[in-house]
Amino acid sequence: MRRIAPVLLIMIIVLPYVAAESILDASARFLLEGRDYMKTTQQLSLSLMALASSYSGVENITISDVDYFVDALLKRQNPDGGWGYYEGSVSNVVDTSYAVIALKKALSLYEGEKASSISRTIKRGVEFLINSHNGEGWGYVPNTLTEFYPTVMAVWALGENGYSKDHPYIRSAIKYLEENEPYGLRKGEAVALKLLAYHAVGYISLGLVEEARDLVNSPEITVKEQAFLTYALLLYEGLTFETAKLLATLEDLKEKNESLVYWANKPGELVGREVFVTSALAILSFAEVSGGLMPELETPFEASCSELEKVQNEDGGWPYIVGFSSTDRATYYVLKALKRCYFMDESIEKGLGWVKKRIDENMEISSERGELYPPYIYNLLTLLEFNLVNESERAKHIAFIKSLKKENVAWGDVLGLQPYDTALAIKALLALGVSPQDGDIIKAKEWLLSFPTEGWGTVITTKYYTRFFPSEVSTTIEVLEALEPLVTRQEVEKHLNWLLEQRTEDGGWPNIKESYIVGVLMYQGQPSVELTIRATEVLYAFGIDYRQETLKWLLPKRRNNLWGSSVVDSALATLYFSTFEELPKPVNLYEVVRALPEGNFKILYTFGREKVAVSVKNSLDSLFGTNLTVEQFKEIGDGNYIVLVDLTEFDLSKYNPYIELKVDNESIYLNGESYKRDNTFLVVPGKTSKGYILFILYPRNLGSAVKVFFASNIVKYLSGVACVVTYEDKNQNGIVELGELKAEFVR
Repeated sequence: MRRIAPVLLIMIIVLPYVAAESILDASARFLLEGRDYMKTTQQLSLSLMALASSYSGVENITISDVDYFVDALLKRQNPDGGWGYYEGSVSNVVDTSYAVIALKKALSLYEGEKASSISRTIKRGVEFLINSHNGEGWGYVPNTLTEFYPTVMAVWALGENGYSKDHPYIRSAIKYLEENEPYGLRKGEAVALKLLAYHAVGYISLGLVEEARDLVNSPEITVKEQAFLTYALLLYEGLTFETAKLLATLEDLKEKNESLVYWANKPGELVGREVFVTSALAILSFAEVSGGLMPELETPFEASCSELEKVQNEDGGWPYIVGFSSTDRATYYVLKALKRCYFMDESIEKGLGWVKKRIDENMEISSERGELYPPYIYNLLTLLEFNLVNESERAKHIAFIKSLKKENVAWGDVLGLQPYDTALAIKALLALGVSPQDGDIIKAKEWLLSFPTEGWGTVITTKYYTRFFPSEVSTTIEVLEALEPLVTRQEVEKHLNWLLEQRTEDGGWPNIKESYIVGVLMYQGQPSVELTIRATEVLYAFGIDYRQETLKWLLPKRRNNLWGSSVVDSALATLYFSTFEELPKPVNLYEVVRALPEGNFKILYTFGREKVAVSVKNSLDSLFGTNLTVEQFKEIGDGNYIVLVDLTEFDLSKYNPYIELKVDNESIYLNGESYKRDNTFLVVPGKTSKGYILFILYPRNLGSAVKVFFASNIVKYLSGVACVVTYEDKNQNGIVELGELKAEFVR
């Protein structure tokens, strides 16, 4: 380490200034310029990890640059498969682990013989680690007593190579790490290494994450610990407001001259500068988010397809609510949606396997009850959707369904004939190939059309009376879907009109719009994604078009690439999106932030917001090297704008259809989530015909909070479809401090 100071001095003197270079580019170049002075395996390994991780996100790294570090590690592997502290040193577990992790990170950049060579080297390194296990964990070299540092490093390295928490060596090592103190390591480094190791093997320790959060905000830690903990927390939590603050802190801790950016510990007692190691760890942190910050360019349809696959249960089915048991109905709708996404893939095959196992069991339940069992119908409809029912099986199911008719008229349950059951039976029979002119279908159709009510609901039939319960949207949709191939619009006009009347002011459909008792409103239903889409589609089938209105209503209902509150909601949304030739792409906050340096943005403000607008201008000019203009709001044209307005002054959906904002006296409702109005402001991206908009929506009493927020480096890391910032005057001094702001990146 003694040779680093003069090296840095030489670099500072001779290297030119590059004004437009990003922090990732400038810091990666520091590692490249300093590579000849890296002597330890740890320095080379962490530098390789940093460069490989940032390879796709920087302009000044070539594969030959990465080759230098790869080749250096390949060259210094010892005959026993391990690596030593220096080239030629005795193999030890710590340095072997660093080398194995680094080469694994770099492997994806290569193909052919070079990739094979790296793979062989990694395999030998892993074998060295496995052979060095002492029954409890790992010592620094083979056949020595267990120590914390080599054990945590070995767990990390093996985890990166496919070993999980269930492997006996990993299990015993975790037990040791949980029970022993990290002698010889600073606390922050030890906690970060445990997080990285546990993350690699799939072991969860929530208490450790909390400990890391506390440590990373401690003034006692070194810059190296700050970088290590930031990287570990980013792996666990991704980019959140809290981790964005850590990145901003890390950026503030950088050291630079006119050309290079690097990180180093502050000189102090018992603390070395460790400039290469600390810089590599910081670069890993920024590289970790360089991809996550990129705009989410997937359309809603593309995003939904991949997300539906992710929520499949281990048994092959899909749950109604994520995390719960699989249901036949949810699985039907998801498989129907995935069929639009992919011709056939593993998740579809697995799902169909689950359905095949279920259908006989559910058919038996239906037989025992003597009535249609809906899960059986959904199993059958699923297999028919994928043409997996042969002719003899079709005949069997037709006969079985017809055998369940009641009173030789329609289908029902213990309460009597039911519109819902009858609709399911008609759907199944038609899907099985039964003619619309079939006598049983005609009788069922006529029974449904004979209803005196507008819409359909549950019916109770006794030998003394028939009682029609209030019509429900879900049952009415089910019946209209079944009747659509069989009737004209005129025959169901009153039911269509009733369904239209159930549409709420915001454009959705609840199951029951309103319920009154003696003239008093007792219940008001909330629209659901499922019913809104199905109502829209069945109305469209009868020539009534609300498709664009429903699309506008649906787009803000996105929740982490799922839609609505259930898996069925999301599956139906996916099906709905698939029917549009073109969908608006979501706009991400980072898209707008990335456009700021070159976008010629104009800052517009409404009444009473000029001082805040000027402060935002000064902050952004300082952060991005811009020279923004500020003027009072007149109109939004087709250029790039930053707009400071009140929460109620704009209809954001015109500029961002994925945002739904409602405000009342007490609360703000953003895409269905509520926040207190008096201490919350929003940062929302939008698009004009040719540019971007960054809306800053806030009550005037939060002007100082807006100033503080935009004066911080956090602005560089804004991401998601919106940022919600809340302020709490924790020290009751009336002065806004960054630590008193809490924010959420809305995904």
